Amino acid sequence: MEENTETSPLCSKKGNTPKVQRTVGVLAASAVLFGNCVGAGIFISPKGVYEKAGSPGAGLVVWGLTGILATLCTLAYAELGTMIPQSGGEFVYINKAYGKLPAFLFSFCTVFLIKPASMSVVAMVFGEYFSHLVWGHAANVWASKAAAGVLIVVLGLFNVIGVQVITRLLSIASVLKMGVVAFLISCGITVLVKGGGHIENFQTPFSFEGSSTNPTDYGLAFYYCLFTFQAWNSLNYMTEEIKTPERTLPIGGLVGLLGVSISYFLCNIAYLMMFTIYQIVQTNTIAMDSGFAAFGRPGEIIMTLGLLVSCLGCIGGAICCISRNLQCTADSGVFPEFMGGINKRFQTPVRAIIIESSMMCLYLLFDANVLIPFLSTVEWLFYCVTFSVVLFLRYKEPNTHRPFKVPILVSVILLLVTGTFVVLPLFSSSSRLSTLLGLCWLPFGSLVYAARYYYTRYSHRTAV
Repeated sequence: MEENTETSPLCSKKGNTPKVQRTVGVLAASAVLFGNCVGAGIFISPKGVYEKAGSPGAGLVVWGLTGILATLCTLAYAELGTMIPQSGGEFVYINKAYGKLPAFLFSFCTVFLIKPASMSVVAMVFGEYFSHLVWGHAANVWASKAAAGVLIVVLGLFNVIGVQVITRLLSIASVLKMGVVAFLISCGITVLVKGGGHIENFQTPFSFEGSSTNPTDYGLAFYYCLFTFQAWNSLNYMTEEIKTPERTLPIGGLVGLLGVSISYFLCNIAYLMMFTIYQIVQTNTIAMDSGFAAFGRPGEIIMTLGLLVSCLGCIGGAICCISRNLQCTADSGVFPEFMGGINKRFQTPVRAIIIESSMMCLYLLFDANVLIPFLSTVEWLFYCVTFSVVLFLRYKEPNTHRPFKVPILVSVILLLVTGTFVVLPLFSSSSRLSTLLGLCWLPFGSLVYAARYYYTRYSHRTAV
């Protein structure tokens, strides 16, 4: 077997690549994937999914197909991860196949659009639930967004002071968010046992009455579903820490995504057991409503507090990771130097934390229903590009050792499906503008890359 001696271009410089220990096995990999995926998304997306799908049955079909799609995506990424055993995910694969500009665009959009915008949506959920818990129905959208902004600033300050507080918060939140999902499912069971469930949501033909016949609606419904599966590619960012990647990546990914898919499907069955589709579409606080439907005010408070802590951990951890990604790429020359560096007093990437926290606050000016298609279009465009890498390298490097291979038909299907996800929202009047604005980041990023390239070249000539 030919040994791959390349190093990830994302955060390392030649001759200065630290070695990491391969300590993550199948069980740990599955747990990491499950823990990263399951979060506030399952309380955000149902409203959009059922609004676009139009019926309980169609919505459940979309959720089921999304689980299958995410699992196939993970298996395709397992081929790339075992063929190119470097941490860094899409940046590494796109850079190897298509060069620096496409890889830069991926990193640019991830650091400044996809990750901060998605965390802004989670912060909005926190603000919505917090304001309803404190002020009840008197809460308004600006009170919710103010609470979300304060949360981001406070968690940004905690990240500046040190990582210890954030890691403790993450540990607590990881346990609590599993508990919140389990409690949600128990709410559905409780309502069923009490005899107040909406059984008609599962009976044909009523289950599919009102289903949308517009393909663009289903494209957007998938976007909302896929938002909850955002971390399906987590394992490819830690490939160098995984034991026997040729076995752990595909099996760990398969087991982890299977657990996520089953959990989400059960959550949706619980929702449909407790509410009509009209109630799901109308509410912005479905978790709070679920707790109240099953256990009254105590259930409402328990569900809300658990969700708030889950959001705290999710956003705090995201600021920690995204800021270090920005600092890492800035220090390696991908982004301007002023965005990187470690503060001597706090030993944290203060400038990167300030930039990322500011971006999250900026995205709070938009509505969550605008942000999800806005960021998802660009995100799935790069997933589409990455799936094309599988086919490109099969053609360009047919003899390279691949410890794990997916059937080529799977890669072709994924390429076509993700390409469709990028195009479909353009045909919907409700998402066309946000989709176009998202795609505008590509020419904008290209201009930034060109300016950065010519500035570096000019500076070098001046120095000489």
